[in-house]
Amino acid sequence: MKNKILVVGIALLLSGPVLADDLVLDSAVGGAVGGAVGGAVGAVLGGRDGAIIGAGVGAATGAAVNTSGHVDDSHREHDRYKEGSHHHYSGKFCPPGQAKKGRC
Repeated sequence: MKNKILVVGIALLLSGPVLADDLVLDSAVGGAVGGAVGGAVGAVLGGRDGAIIGAGVGAATGAAVNTSGHVDDSHREHDRYKEGSHHHYSGKFCPPGQAKKGRC
């Protein structure tokens, strides 16, 4: 019992700087709560195997739901590049000679 408490204490101390980001914290909380609920429901419905599957599905669902308010900014830079005056990328292949002539 002492070993389990020690391991949990060390894990909490080491995870402090990692959990400083809002997205990381929200995904950890959502995954933990969803995994606990999914594991409990799975255990009632399907025993040990149900608990394992339910915990996995619950954790994934909980993390997805709890982080739904976070916006991924990676697509915004691509849109800004497309809207730039120097190059309009159509998403299709353009041979280098045509690109130099500005025909793409």
